[in-house]
Amino acid sequence: MTRHELKEQLQHDQFKDAVTGAVSYATTHRQNLTRGAIAVVVVVLLAGSFWWYTASQRGQRRQELDSAMSILDAQVGPPNPDSPVKTYLTEAAKKDAWMKALSAYVSKYAGTSEGYIAQYYRGTERAKKDDQRGAESDLRVVADSNSSVAPLAKIALANVYLAEKKNVEAQTLLQSLTKDSTPLVSKAQAQILEAQLNQSSNPQAAKDVLKTLDPADQRRDAVKRAAEEVTSDLSK
Repeated sequence: MTRHELKEQLQHDQFKDAVTGAVSYATTHRQNLTRGAIAVVVVVLLAGSFWWYTASQRGQRRQELDSAMSILDAQVGPPNPDSPVKTYLTEAAKKDAWMKALSAYVSKYAGTSEGYIAQYYRGTERAKKDDQRGAESDLRVVADSNSSVAPLAKIALANVYLAEKKNVEAQTLLQSLTKDSTPLVSKAQAQILEAQLNQSSNPQAAKDVLKTLDPADQRRDAVKRAAEEVTSDLSK
């Protein structure tokens, strides 16, 4: 995934939980402070302060995450003292610097929405480097979270499980995605992935999954093509 895709992910979450938290805070305290207009003003001010603090903290986390991700945009080659752009001698050195930045970020902001995004990236990179244990550890944390990237982490973790011959675990993850659509992974996409997982080991299960596709999804070109590709492979 690219930095552009990362920014698209972040746009899915526009301080929603901060606003929700502020409203919840105001509602709870309004029940205890209903005696007079002054009490209402206090609640509004407290709620506003809470929202501002949460939003500002999140803004800072996003800036730091963007800074860590900007390492991917750095040039590779001999350093140029006349250029303000950071350079690394090799692609491997750049990736190492990126992973260190992600690890530092995860340690600092573990449990936040941005922290989960950084951990997802670290997990996928570890998988590429055949660090199966590290990848599984990172992706499991994100997959079990309520973050926006949890569905992507489940798909990535399913691939790690497949590499480890843990087909049952992989299928369980994909099945959990077929229950509801999310901003990043639709129900239809999850169903196609589950069918692909079963097409070699359990062709009938793959066919059964395709049958559960919503008629509206079946009319979508992308879903239709993907389903036809799986069906074609099953007929070979």
